[in-house]
Amino acid sequence: MSVNYKPLYQGVLTGTAAPTYAPGAAIQGAAHTVNLWNPTAAAVTVNFYLVPSGGTAGDTTRIHQVQVAAGKSVMVPEVINTKVVNPGALYADGAGVTLTITGAEVSP
Repeated sequence: MSVNYKPLYQGVLTGTAAPTYAPGAAIQGAAHTVNLWNPTAAAVTVNFYLVPSGGTAGDTTRIHQVQVAAGKSVMVPEVINTKVVNPGALYADGAGVTLTITGAEVSP
């Protein structure tokens, strides 16, 4: 077994849920830090979803929702330690907010 600590995702979210992290074949991932930065002029609601293979992001797969005030950053401890197993994926939405996830991947 091998553990690799690394950035899992960094990017600007849109208003539509999209995959932010999906482990490769035979790999499991875990989020260790989850941070949001809202550079916009208004508060933004950010949603996180744990979506199984063939599933969609929505109420049945939502794991957390948080408001990020304009010009502020927040850590999201409720998403920390979420395990993502291939072929599932972690999705998020939140128009204009930067999401940074670091964590670990475990492979056989």
